[in-house]
Amino acid sequence: MQKQKLSPKKWCAGFALALAVGSLGLTPVHAAGYASADGSSSKKKDEKNEYPNTLRKDPKNDLSEKASRDLNKAYDLLDKNKFDEAQVLFEKVAADSHSGKYGQAKAIQGEAQIKQEKEDYDGAIVLDQQAIDLNAMPNREQFQVMYQVAQLQLQQEKYQDVLTSLDAWQKATNTEKADVYALRGNAYYRLEKYPQAIEALNKANSLADKPSDSWTEILMASYFETQQYDEAGKIAQAQLAKDPNNLKLIQRLAAVYINAKQDQKALELLSGAKSKGLITTEDDYKHLAQLYANADKPKDGAPVLEEGLSKGVVKPTYDNYKLLGDMYAQGDDDTHALAAYSKAAPLAKDGNIDYQRGYILFYSDHSKEAKEAFSQAISKGGLRQPGEAYLLRGDAENDLNENAAAIADYEKATGFPSSKPMADQRLKALRGGVKIQKKKK
Repeated sequence: MQKQKLSPKKWCAGFALALAVGSLGLTPVHAAGYASADGSSSKKKDEKNEYPNTLRKDPKNDLSEKASRDLNKAYDLLDKNKFDEAQVLFEKVAADSHSGKYGQAKAIQGEAQIKQEKEDYDGAIVLDQQAIDLNAMPNREQFQVMYQVAQLQLQQEKYQDVLTSLDAWQKATNTEKADVYALRGNAYYRLEKYPQAIEALNKANSLADKPSDSWTEILMASYFETQQYDEAGKIAQAQLAKDPNNLKLIQRLAAVYINAKQDQKALELLSGAKSKGLITTEDDYKHLAQLYANADKPKDGAPVLEEGLSKGVVKPTYDNYKLLGDMYAQGDDDTHALAAYSKAAPLAKDGNIDYQRGYILFYSDHSKEAKEAFSQAISKGGLRQPGEAYLLRGDAENDLNENAAAIADYEKATGFPSSKPMADQRLKALRGGVKIQKKKK
């Protein structure tokens, strides 16, 4: 019978949390300015040609004057969040063939914007794609909407679609942009195609004057997932040098060190963070304690969690007391493990914690208390090892010279495959008048 051990985690909890919410910092998709019937722009033109290498020619502006007036009014209503009124005008322009294909495309794009404002992102993607398929917008607007579709697809976790959309954008523009490679790297990361993510994100960084922190975060995570801990560590160290009191960066670098089997470096980082007063929230305390456990230093981690509980920062829940007990048990501190399990037991929905209490008590030569704990475990039910619970209660009763009770429990233990062989041996010994000696843990 083994005490419960904390299983080591490859992935640092803080790292995982950061990436669960990490993205490229998607911004709301706004409809681009459009060219009016007289050829002028409804918004100031960008004189710089963003796509000098594209083979696509700007389509002829076929926007009618009436459609231009309706679009101006519709977009003004959209800016004022009068979505229903704007929707009526956009639908009118989109349905009228006399609006011109360009006018229809801009109207459909306006409808897509309303969908997005109402958080119907799938609907926005469909409408934006319809606007793209009309092939009527000038390059700047056409390519912007194509990129916006990829952004929305990432937001909707349609990662393969993101790559397809970006392939289409790159083919149409014949252009390399940092944001596009970063978006591609993000999609690859979500698809767990880490080598491709690394390649794309490094390309993004090489093209950017100032790479985004979120790109760096995903690049670091991709190196982590491919076990390139040296590369992940270099990124984390560079970030930490710029922001030395950033707890999440400290946690990430500690995770890198732990997975690179550089536990001492990880622990120096963690103890330094604690000495700086950076450990302040329940998640901070629990995460730090778990990192110590993952580094096979449960004796250092358990007091951290204990401190959080004593300060009232860590809530006195079943899960937290069980975690504390597990850490003490892993560190061979049965006294403190028993104390923590005893606090968890009244909050438990099954008898497994009482079983662990009974186990510690029995091998600490407290057979009477052990018998009580095993009885509570059996009464509560839901045990992972029911046969062993009867077997060990029988051992406690045998230790107390309660032979009849011990025999009854051993007989019950024979009903479970995992405990039957040992139970049969004990029954044979007792019935033969042989005193059963307590075995070591």
